[in-house]
Amino acid sequence: AARSSESRRIVYMEQSSFDAVEAAVEARLEEARRVHAQASQDSQSSSWDVVDSLGSLSISSSNASETEEQDLVQAVPPTHANLQAQAQAAPVETVRRQFVCPEHGAYWKKVSASGNKRNGEFVARCKKCPVVGGVGLKYVAIPVEEERGKGLFECGECGNVWTSNTACRSLAQYCWAEGCTASDRMQGAYPKEVRAPDPGWLRARRFRARREPPID
Repeated sequence: AARSSESRRIVYMEQSSFDAVEAAVEARLEEARRVHAQASQDSQSSSWDVVDSLGSLSISSSNASETEEQDLVQAVPPTHANLQAQAQAAPVETVRRQFVCPEHGAYWKKVSASGNKRNGEFVARCKKCPVVGGVGLKYVAIPVEEERGKGLFECGECGNVWTSNTACRSLAQYCWAEGCTASDRMQGAYPKEVRAPDPGWLRARRFRARREPPID
């Protein structure tokens, strides 16, 4: 009986020690799981922080590069070639000016409204003059108020429109339309536009057409 009670006591002690060891192992495992979960959560949040920081860094770097490019573009001075290309791309406003050759007389030429020389002068070559060494004779345009040719007039009172082959920009002409009183008040009209006069053969043809009676 004493041996049986002793054996039962030993078995009970072994069972109790086994339960204690199992509980300790379970506690250790639980602690390890908790530490691992906390570590994974911290690593995930840190990775997101790293990603966010990298994104902001890339955005800031891209903004910095764009700013540098803009500063570089603004800092680069325009070259003569770029200015010439821009001037050629833009529409050029032209005007018709009169030039006078001492040998061949007056001629007309369309030039840029701002002048075709750096000092703003209007210069054109006389096509009737001989070309020497690849360069022809060029002349400066006469003043605008001295231009003479075929002028277009419009009466400011009655609205009559006529042309004159002997017009001058600085001289007014009277309107002779029927019922117009501008000429009585000595109020003339200046030419709105002056261009090259019609040639003599064309004027003679028009004059003969007005004098010849119509054929029935």
